Amino acid sequence: MVDERKHVGEIVKNLMPLHDLEYKVVFNLHENTFFQRLVSKDVLEKVRAKPEEYFKALIFLDYFSRVIDNDCSVCDNLENLSKALRDQERARNEDKGEKGPSYLTLETVVFETGLFAKEKLVKSGRKDIAKKEESEIKKRYLQEKPVDLSSPDSRKLDPFYEAIGEMVSSQVSDKLQPYLNSVKSRADIGAIVFADSVLSVLQDKVSIQEVQNKLAMNDCYSASISALKALMKESSIPKIQSSIEKNGS
Repeated sequence: MVDERKHVGEIVKNLMPLHDLEYKVVFNLHENTFFQRLVSKDVLEKVRAKPEEYFKALIFLDYFSRVIDNDCSVCDNLENLSKALRDQERARNEDKGEKGPSYLTLETVVFETGLFAKEKLVKSGRKDIAKKEESEIKKRYLQEKPVDLSSPDSRKLDPFYEAIGEMVSSQVSDKLQPYLNSVKSRADIGAIVFADSVLSVLQDKVSIQEVQNKLAMNDCYSASISALKALMKESSIPKIQSSIEKNGS
């Protein structure tokens, strides 16, 4: 049986970096490598989330921004929301730091992303993702070429990348972790984390089962699209407000 942590470590080891940014003062070498291989520069520079959910929120948003939407505007929205909440804290002479609402929860990030996607559809006069748009999403997904693990060198895993594989695996719920054994690309990893993040907030049981069924068939891409469609249906301003209120209480 494949150890998903080692397998993901092998994949990450063989990915080309997205950038060369390093945050040496705050993050260690493992975390900086995680950023370079799995999170785009635009997402990194704009997202402020709870420390315990930070890495998962980054992968979720990277997948949405680079693969699904091909734009980082949702990160601008999240950055503005975080700043507004921080200004409210300061106006009340409060400074809760990482425990305050300006450090967004994953739930807030997910619902804000769903509402952003829904509003784009409304503005375009459509109720669902057009076939042409879905085709473009699939094209961007497939641009992330599968990692070739056929050579002994590509499969040779040192403790450093095994630890990063552990980092990535820990971003996925226990129930979905086994599906990481099938990932072959950065897009596959992003799709599973994206779907898992959405499943954590969905209420519709039919939608949840649909996403889980596609993951069980190792169809990460389709699972992420089904998750996106379900998320757009359930996202709303009241749900975002509720998640912020829970975060600030």
